[in-house]
Amino acid sequence: MTLNLHLLRIYVAVLDHGSFTRAAEALTMSQSAVSRAVQELERQLGTVLLERRPRGVAPTDAGAILGEHARRIFAHERLAIESLNELRGLQRGRLAIGASSTIGTYLLPPLLGAYHRQYPGIELFLDIGNTQQIMEHLLEYRIEVAYVEGPVTPDERLHITPWRDDELVVIAAPDHPLARRAHLTEADIIGAPFVLREPGSGTREVMEQALAERGITVQSVMELGSTEAVKHAVSAGLGLSIVSKVAIQMEIIAGRLTILRIPSLMIQRRLSRVRLIDRPQSQALTAWLRGKG
Repeated sequence: MTLNLHLLRIYVAVLDHGSFTRAAEALTMSQSAVSRAVQELERQLGTVLLERRPRGVAPTDAGAILGEHARRIFAHERLAIESLNELRGLQRGRLAIGASSTIGTYLLPPLLGAYHRQYPGIELFLDIGNTQQIMEHLLEYRIEVAYVEGPVTPDERLHITPWRDDELVVIAAPDHPLARRAHLTEADIIGAPFVLREPGSGTREVMEQALAERGITVQSVMELGSTEAVKHAVSAGLGLSIVSKVAIQMEIIAGRLTILRIPSLMIQRRLSRVRLIDRPQSQALTAWLRGKG
């Protein structure tokens, strides 16, 4: 049995987009042509790869296994092309990075700017999501390196290294009653309304662990999908929250937020850089890491 790489590429597009229609648009093909290609691949392999559903498709067990191997194949294909391009001195190529939201929004842009100035021919792609999403994309070979805030479960497929340390702080609107008090303790925030990040967020996981260790329970009034949304909600008086200190510098200067300093509630976390052990390192990535990425 020989895999037809053209059909396999179409199949991966359907997997990535979750439907024949969206895959056809991305590939500039007709929906019927995409559907026929997947059917032909299923015929050649003698197995069903996709479950057709009213609102899209989902892989069968066989389809998921094939998808994982296919992404690995195409990752190596891209690396081969990039390696040839890199013989011309990093004048061409692509670097795909994934980062959880705080890192991707506040820490990586200056590094990406410096990298682009040094290697303007390298196409840069930054995938931002929560820690869970970014780790899934790394394991699916969509990105070359991941930067995450939350704890990473040890996995024999992963190379996990410490990257930076980060401080989390309690924030409030400047007119919040607690903001007027000079001395605060952990007891002052027990039961307080809190605006939280969504499940899967590294910031939320670290926050919940730190509060649980101290026996602090809070009242969740809202869950939001980004640090920016959390900051706006807190500034509007919807509750307190805990976020990275690097994420609120402009709001502190502008007077839209304030830090509630609780001496006994110092939360530090380790930010991690994660790579796949079996994925060869491109020269574009090597140059990125050399620049402290």
